[in-house]
Amino acid sequence: MAAILKSTGQTLQVNGDIAVDDADACCDEGLALLAQMTGDVVVDLAGVMSASSLTVAVLLRWARRVAAAGGTLRLANVPEKCRAIVQVSGLAGALPEIK
Repeated sequence: MAAILKSTGQTLQVNGDIAVDDADACCDEGLALLAQMTGDVVVDLAGVMSASSLTVAVLLRWARRVAAAGGTLRLANVPEKCRAIVQVSGLAGALPEIK
């Protein structure tokens, strides 16, 4: 299932998986939604079934967008595979997780 994004307040929910076929469109949609938010943002990954390095790349682009606007992007409900990629890549500082 392709990723479906929904914003509520300062939270961006991701449901489904970010796949090669739709990664650019998903990233762009997320950037547009984030542009409407100010301050810190939470990306809720509870609806993500499978994560890959592509997922992490999209999250990094989103984190840069939020940082450029003066906020911090934090992750919630991170799938184990995504967490492992973030940790092994040394990106935990760039993509902090809500505990």
